[in-house]
Amino acid sequence: LAGAGFPVPTGFTVTTDAYRTFVEAAGVESAIADIVRHVDPEDVHRLEADSGKIRALLLDAALPEAIASEIRAGYRELGGHAFVAVRSSGTAEDLAGTSFAGLHESFFDVRGAEDVLAAVKRCWASMWTARVIAYRRRNGFDHLSAGIAVVVQVMVEAEVAGVLFTANPLTTATDELLINASWGLGEAVVAGMT
Repeated sequence: LAGAGFPVPTGFTVTTDAYRTFVEAAGVESAIADIVRHVDPEDVHRLEADSGKIRALLLDAALPEAIASEIRAGYRELGGHAFVAVRSSGTAEDLAGTSFAGLHESFFDVRGAEDVLAAVKRCWASMWTARVIAYRRRNGFDHLSAGIAVVVQVMVEAEVAGVLFTANPLTTATDELLINASWGLGEAVVAGMT
């Protein structure tokens, strides 16, 4: 959109490589693998407990200083005091047969470098909620191959927000566009409430 001249809020992306580096530096990959190896999407109580363990591992882990410095620098380039959206973008979103849209978490009106760092970690941890783990298991995705990027963009004061599909997602007709929108920042769209 930016290349086509549309007014896109400035921002930066924390790559999937940064996520993988974080997991490796935290030394938690084998613990995560042990937990998800025996996950049963039908055992809701255990799934919630296992999900909580994984998210705690990630949220409690220190962010490598090289990654934290890059994120702080990116935030400074946005003005250093801007309110931003910190949005999850999973690598398996919007595939032909599956969609993780709305399953990962995003955070709005985040302000300050340290709050941005915390929100990035929360986005990464959202890759391990019970609903995401169950969805990956039910659809045959390898948990440890999945990745997640995080987009940090300056907030806009939106009256209406939405998603434009360049093909009708219900009929797969490529000669139709479909817009799904709602008032406000679009949480209702992402949550599938519209």
